[in-house]
Amino acid sequence: MEHFDTETKAVPYLDRLDAEGVAAIHDASMHIVEEVGIQLNHERARELFATHGATVGDDNVVTVPRGLVEERVEMAPAQFTLHARNPDRDVVVGGDGPTVRAPGYGPSNVRTFTGGRRRSRLSDYDDLLKLSQVEDVITCTGYDVCDPVDVEQSARHVELLERSLALTDQPVMGPTHGERRARTCMDMVAIAVGDRDLSRPYVAGLINTVPPRCIDTEMLGGLLTYAEHGQPLVVSSLTMAGASGPASLAASMAQANAENLVGITLAQLVNPGTPVVYGVPSSNIDVRYGSLSVGSPESALFAALAGQMGRYYGLPSRGGGALSDSKAVDYQGGFESMLVQAVTEFSGVDYVLHSAGILESYSTISTEKFVLDCEGLRYLDRFRDGFPIDGESFPMELMAEVGSAGHFLSESRTRERARSSFYRPSVADKRAHDDWADDGTKSAYEMAHERVQQLLAEYERPRLDADVERELASYVEKRRSEAD
Repeated sequence: MEHFDTETKAVPYLDRLDAEGVAAIHDASMHIVEEVGIQLNHERARELFATHGATVGDDNVVTVPRGLVEERVEMAPAQFTLHARNPDRDVVVGGDGPTVRAPGYGPSNVRTFTGGRRRSRLSDYDDLLKLSQVEDVITCTGYDVCDPVDVEQSARHVELLERSLALTDQPVMGPTHGERRARTCMDMVAIAVGDRDLSRPYVAGLINTVPPRCIDTEMLGGLLTYAEHGQPLVVSSLTMAGASGPASLAASMAQANAENLVGITLAQLVNPGTPVVYGVPSSNIDVRYGSLSVGSPESALFAALAGQMGRYYGLPSRGGGALSDSKAVDYQGGFESMLVQAVTEFSGVDYVLHSAGILESYSTISTEKFVLDCEGLRYLDRFRDGFPIDGESFPMELMAEVGSAGHFLSESRTRERARSSFYRPSVADKRAHDDWADDGTKSAYEMAHERVQQLLAEYERPRLDADVERELASYVEKRRSEAD
């Protein structure tokens, strides 16, 4: 038999636009940028644009020449390394490498198997960070994984960031709401990583626009601060088609694109070469209720467009995730999340927030759904890996030995190869019905609860140098007292 040395093909990108469609989105966005304008509610941001040829009109609306946008966007790197305090956990954002995955961002509520739905607390934040640390498919800690109610809002940013830096050794995200909080973030990260000059990218900041066509004062203050320090910015427009954007998906995409490009241009005006991520977490509203629908086919379409437009501009992209509008950890939550997650994965999106745990259109996060979503990610990774076709792929002698209508189950070679070749899930039940029934007829939700408890019990806090930990704690106490 002929010898082979090949493998399954790489999964192609799910590009939903042809070249003409991409050009149409870009041209519509440039019209918005040049003729309609974006409101920038920060004096320094407006001054920077005006110095470089933009026009500042009434109500702080800035119109920017197309050439300036195209020139500055080109200055942003196509990929960059986001460094962790543990160098073994550094990640590359952009390029052909693995997608960087962070958990949920900003939910005010949690849902657990034993406690149901309630407002989140610091103990929930700790649990979610621990799960992020131990689940192998989550590669970035993120920030604001939930919004604890039992912490003073004035000190919230230092409390949450300290926990991210202490309970995980992954790359982190940080607070961006205002220049003061962003500078505090720079100080804390510099202490934790032992690089006082922040000479490399260590902390990513999420910059949300305010559709339609606005970026507010606090977000711009955070953007300017991160850019000054050369730290990555995830510039994102959550345009809601039918509410904060037109009902036309193409028009809403053009609006989101215009907002992003102005934010990215500003970062490059401050500090050329600042790493940026092009973010489109946009979706639609359900017109029956006027509610945001993130677990929709339209949400998946926006995720696909995020990946494609990011490649068009030569930028890492952000979009999609395990998104659902379901109120419970149920079948709706599963199929919505898997649709959007799969499209995200195979559209070449480079950086994913909300990779695990999200329910209720971003407003709730569940620890049990967190581990179920991680299982789903491992399914997708296994599909992406494919399989080799080589000299060992066709055991012709064995195939001849097994009689017609027989089976291979008794062959040790079959069992050995199956153990190494087939994915074995941690949560999904694959047993016969009687075995499952004898073990208590557990649902996926119950099995996920058991896995959560197991992972939290096995969690080991990563090492943090004692001197660094003391200095970080002292800094946090100082900021906490100032907040009081």
